[in-house]
Amino acid sequence: MPSNDPFYLIRQEIQDSVNELQQRMSRFHGLTATNPERKKIAQTVEEGCGSLSWQLNELDTAVDRASENPQRFNLTPEELSSRRRWITNTRRQLDGMKDTLRTATAPAPAVSAAESKAIAQNDKFLTGQYESQQLVMKRQDQDLEDIEQAVIRIGRQGREIGNELAEQERMLDELDQDVDTTHSRLKAAQKKMQELIRKSGSNTQLVLIVVLIVILVLLATFAFM
Repeated sequence: MPSNDPFYLIRQEIQDSVNELQQRMSRFHGLTATNPERKKIAQTVEEGCGSLSWQLNELDTAVDRASENPQRFNLTPEELSSRRRWITNTRRQLDGMKDTLRTATAPAPAVSAAESKAIAQNDKFLTGQYESQQLVMKRQDQDLEDIEQAVIRIGRQGREIGNELAEQERMLDELDQDVDTTHSRLKAAQKKMQELIRKSGSNTQLVLIVVLIVILVLLATFAFM
């Protein structure tokens, strides 16, 4: 059926409310009989069941009217049966929650003072256990959050170190290239100097040696600037 069908829009709203009431019932069962929150939850669930029951009745009436002229609403017998089946099942869930509340909140039979004290102590113990469990879970959640933040920090630092190492590697590669280039130039200059020495006299050789030394020093200086 199309998503804008009024039946399915209302059905989704009712189903969401039923799911919320079921969650409250789970919370209700986890509380002791003397816990004041238990009474508030019971009242909320009971009122919610009453409101949803009224909405289901209205929805059931609408389905009955649509079944009188299904062609007008483009409804097949199977679709009508499916809608009625969902209404019946949902109403059964609401009735089940109301029955559970009636049983759980029924007045307890008279008990002796000793039994009453034992029940109170048991309720106090269960309440303490529940609160301790909630505290432990809260601490565990906090520990997990701290671990997650630590992992994030370590990952970020690792990436920064990796980037720094990559930059240093690039600089070393450039330095190696500069050294290789300078070495090649020095070898070429040395070769030319040897050739000139062989071709020139002793005085000329001395002058050439001095000049070439100066050139070599300048080349080395410029290479590492």
